[in-house]
Amino acid sequence: MIFFDLDDTILDTFKINIEIFERVRKNLNLDIEKDEFRQTVRASFRKRMIENFDFEYDERIGIDPLDYLFLTKEYEKENMNKFKDKVYNDVKEILQGTSKEDFYQAFFERRFDYTTAISGMRELIEQLKKEGFKLGIITDGLSEVQHGKVDSLKMKNLFDFVFASADCGYGKPNPKFFRYAIEKSKCKVEESIMIGNNINSDVFGALAVGLNAIYFGEKPFNYKVNVAKDAIEIREKIKKILKK
Repeated sequence: MIFFDLDDTILDTFKINIEIFERVRKNLNLDIEKDEFRQTVRASFRKRMIENFDFEYDERIGIDPLDYLFLTKEYEKENMNKFKDKVYNDVKEILQGTSKEDFYQAFFERRFDYTTAISGMRELIEQLKKEGFKLGIITDGLSEVQHGKVDSLKMKNLFDFVFASADCGYGKPNPKFFRYAIEKSKCKVEESIMIGNNINSDVFGALAVGLNAIYFGEKPFNYKVNVAKDAIEIREKIKKILKK
């Protein structure tokens, strides 16, 4: 079994999230500089998330406050209403008369924007699938949102399992989340690999439960681990680890 992290490992989430704020700004016809709009709204999202939701739980499962705005199912309804009211009051001055309903609808309409994969990752995953590997995703976040991202990427058919931290109540690097994925997938730990861009959450969390791991990024200064800076190197590391 080969497990992948989702955000900023398969999916170019960082870039897409910046683009989402810019699309919202343009759709609302706001006369404000794009970075100021994004930074102001994101600061309010984070502050009001900490204030109004079950912060300990949300941090544990790794929710990005932007994710709340993409949900079709109710999530802590009373807290969500408070969150939205306070965020709107925080930022309404820069919204230039935009209603609260239009502001949140503009974000909700962007929930299908997660269509851009990191360079080379789609091809790598397709190749691994053809070679007969079982593939899975272990990702932090709300189940509806994370599954929606995989759907938007049109990669759902490539994965045998998609595990979101909200499904089990613990996020990476908590061993409980990795053990949950191991148990549900029935994988052989010593023959399985976790690949991700966060050395603490993805790599050391996986190593703590006996999985092999590959850090997707530049060589770290403080740690000796398997490292791959691109999809080609990930494939080489997989072959070396599994001798396949």
